[in-house]
Amino acid sequence: MKNNTKKLALAAVLSALCFIMLLLGSVITVLDLSTAAAASFIIIFCVIELGGYYPYLMWLTVSFISLLMLPDKFGALVFTLFTGIYPILKSYIERLPKTFAWLVKLVIFNVILTLIITASRFVLGIPAEEIDFSFIVYGICNITFILYDIAATRLISLYLFKLRKRFKFINKQ
Repeated sequence: MKNNTKKLALAAVLSALCFIMLLLGSVITVLDLSTAAAASFIIIFCVIELGGYYPYLMWLTVSFISLLMLPDKFGALVFTLFTGIYPILKSYIERLPKTFAWLVKLVIFNVILTLIITASRFVLGIPAEEIDFSFIVYGICNITFILYDIAATRLISLYLFKLRKRFKFINKQ
């Protein structure tokens, strides 16, 4: 019981940190995608240290609150549809053979990118000049996604092999 309370409290603090990052991106709109990506690294930490249903709770909580409360919804939309759920999906996808895993990642990303563009244009009302369904947008976004995934993998490795012992979160139970 005590351990579940600690996990829930840590998940709540991490959720608040994610929301604050998304709030910063909403206030300084140039940072909306960067803060959404940075918030995903907090979800990665939750996947590694808390596991179970806690990352899903964090993602749902932060998504709901940020879509409800943030003044600029684009960062919240990107977090909700991609950067919040992708670290959780990544933990499952990377159990597949490497080539197939990359194929699955790219397919999932492109489906999510289509959802983000559609929601941005038709729900948030972002003009077509800013975001559209062109090959250039998809190409740049796919390259950015590949770099993001590689950076996330390296950050996970750095944390697991060098930093985790220092934080003493090793006991997962």
